[in-house]
Amino acid sequence: MTSEVLLRKLAYLRQLLIDLAPYRTATLSEVMAEHYKLERLLELLVAAATDTLFHLLAEKGKSPDSYRNAFKMAADEGILPPALSQRLQQAAGMRNILVHLYEGIDYAILRDSIEPAWKDFTQFITQLETRLDE
Repeated sequence: MTSEVLLRKLAYLRQLLIDLAPYRTATLSEVMAEHYKLERLLELLVAAATDTLFHLLAEKGKSPDSYRNAFKMAADEGILPPALSQRLQQAAGMRNILVHLYEGIDYAILRDSIEPAWKDFTQFITQLETRLDE
């Protein structure tokens, strides 16, 4: 992946985090009123991050078969720290629940996932920015 493509993908992730930031302290009623927007933001964060990882892993001859596996393989390949990978695997699980409606959405869990998602995807961006310096 060229540095220009990586920069573009990281800029998109930053924009999603900017859009998510106002909800970091949202009440349950605010989350319920804006749940479609929040669900979509969380879905897009996972999709954009894993799209980036699919490219980076392909350069190493690896092909993840799921969003969750992309985060796991990124840790295995030294792209992400293991603890961050674990948390992002959980974000991928949340994304699957939101997209596929495996079970009803618990809006309290959705609310409680906003701040961790903001922190974890911010750390994800920081980790990948270090690749630009290599």
